[in-house]
Amino acid sequence: MTDPGQAQRDAIGRVLMVPEWCRTYSASRDDALNVYGMDDGLIEAFLDLGLPRQGRGRRLAFDPLDLENIGLDLRLPSASRTAMLLWARSFKDPDRLAKATCGIQLSWSCPDPGHEGDCVFSVSPRIRDQVAAAAGLEAATWRASIEVELSNSDRVIGHPFPLLVQEAENLRFHRIIPELAEDPGFLHETGLADCRSANTHLAGLAIQHGLAARQASGYFVGSPFLVAHVWLEVDVNGHWVAADPFFLKTLGEWGVVDPDGWPPSRSPRNVLWRLRNDHIRERLIVHDAQEVPVKLMARMSF
Repeated sequence: MTDPGQAQRDAIGRVLMVPEWCRTYSASRDDALNVYGMDDGLIEAFLDLGLPRQGRGRRLAFDPLDLENIGLDLRLPSASRTAMLLWARSFKDPDRLAKATCGIQLSWSCPDPGHEGDCVFSVSPRIRDQVAAAAGLEAATWRASIEVELSNSDRVIGHPFPLLVQEAENLRFHRIIPELAEDPGFLHETGLADCRSANTHLAGLAIQHGLAARQASGYFVGSPFLVAHVWLEVDVNGHWVAADPFFLKTLGEWGVVDPDGWPPSRSPRNVLWRLRNDHIRERLIVHDAQEVPVKLMARMSF
């Protein structure tokens, strides 16, 4: 049985590996209680262990990613963990997932309300031809729908790729800012990585060993919510097959998937919407050269 005190010390230890310049201190004590699933006793314990903060008493301020990572490590009842537990439905009964299409609803608003003239949005050319409809609604909200097919290969990634699976086991998931994800030195020094930095590392390792692997990016379809994601693709007998050992290993540690049913060596099936063959996040909607935040909801069909 895991010692709760040791688990807390380990979680704070990983948080302290992150450089101070990465922190924003924009989360309040109330946020720690109401959003990140903590209680006053836990907060005090974390402060005693050195959790970075600013201010005092009820005016304490924390870095949101620090709180997020602690919550993930300790499986606290945070808003993020509640959403992640819904992802389990996307992995349930894998044998029935012969082929899936996914209806995706996009909704967005003008990022600069009140500007002169009409809103003019441009849609990413990678999805433009698939967008079924777009309409402006009340309160300057727009919606569109798109039907996509998801990566469907049902394979276990065998020789010569176990090297990548083994290396993924050596890494631990940690939410980090994009600037830190671009720094390979942080991963090498700490073993901490997000999906982007982990798969950049794994792709580089594959190249070093002469393996045919590349990065892919798009969205993880954790119905009903989509999350921007980066994974690997490996060449198996002339076909590019999705491989995501780091993510599957992490989901197993979080209790989201059954590690026996979804081992890191298995190709994720019907949960990945691929847009690019690199680690760059696609800008789906642009308004006057400015990326527009888009809410994405998924409806699965089998």
